[in-house]
Amino acid sequence: MLNIRKPWLIVFCSLTLYSCGGGQNFSEFPGFKEYFTTYVPSDQLPTIAEMELLKDFKPKIFKSINQPEPVDFYKDYISHGTLSINGKKLSDTVSPELLNEHRDNPKARFTYTGNYKSPGTTVIYGRVDRDQVTHKGTDYDFTFLTYNLMFPVSGVLQGLGKLQALGLGISGNLNDWHQLDHYVGVTIALLDNKPVAMTLQQHNYHTSYLLTPDTKQVSVDIAIRSNELYPHTEGETRHPAVSFLSTGNIEFMVTGKNKPMMAGYDITNGESEVSYQLKFLPQTDAFYQFKGSLGKSRLLPGRSGPPGADYATLPGLMPRAVRLVTGFRANDVELEIDLFDALFDRKNFAVRTKAIAPYQDRFFDQINR
Repeated sequence: MLNIRKPWLIVFCSLTLYSCGGGQNFSEFPGFKEYFTTYVPSDQLPTIAEMELLKDFKPKIFKSINQPEPVDFYKDYISHGTLSINGKKLSDTVSPELLNEHRDNPKARFTYTGNYKSPGTTVIYGRVDRDQVTHKGTDYDFTFLTYNLMFPVSGVLQGLGKLQALGLGISGNLNDWHQLDHYVGVTIALLDNKPVAMTLQQHNYHTSYLLTPDTKQVSVDIAIRSNELYPHTEGETRHPAVSFLSTGNIEFMVTGKNKPMMAGYDITNGESEVSYQLKFLPQTDAFYQFKGSLGKSRLLPGRSGPPGADYATLPGLMPRAVRLVTGFRANDVELEIDLFDALFDRKNFAVRTKAIAPYQDRFFDQINR
């Protein structure tokens, strides 16, 4: 039972739950350097063949009629703000070239000064990554097509309890919880040029969905206020959501039952299809690789701007194939709890590499049926 005599406790828990985890120097977290040494970002645009592949499988995006659309990172966001180094303003006319010049400085901070409600150019950024997984003597050569949406701000869950919404509303703007939301994305996994699964970024975790053999194009909905993506459905839909996965909330995520106190719902209403332009950037661009902060610094946890879009999860989960298999959750709640408990090292906030194998077993058993 809630102790309503301590509303500050509810606010604190809510702040912790709905923080987005992209801390000011998350790019310096141990493990990222090693990851990017193994998976070296390309400094070239996708090839013509890769661009065509991205166009062939580009997803359908839906939103509610009055919901904002994704915008252009440089034209609609970076062009409206200031760049500072160690708190000292460097420029209030920030170009792509200037931002990339300071891409590797974790002390660099961009602050958006524009109006996030203003419409912009509707753009989604596409990239291609490849990874190989050997499982039970068989090599699986994956091609991953990732589409990133970008919003000037991110809000908290639309489907909050009244008490949670009240506490958070006192602490900050529910629609502008933090500046820049470019982790929003869908990754389509191809085997032999056929889509087998899609992985969606949702808050501080990923969820993978198996695709039917006849899938030609995936369709997703943008959640109201939080911008998170979910498989397209007709009409208003409530999706169980948490900030971080844990053994205590996986049942709610899988079944929608036994909702924890600090949980809520993302709400989608995919009634309007988004018409967008597909753009391409080198993987070394600041959009992906900026090591400082790409949004205003705010006092409360989770309200400061994130680093580049590549820093969307813990280093141990960064490989696309790892996100794919660990994001797939079936309906066996006890199994999901056991798998996650073995995977996540809570003490060190890290991933146990050996615990990925059971996820692989389960995933490949499913796609090989």
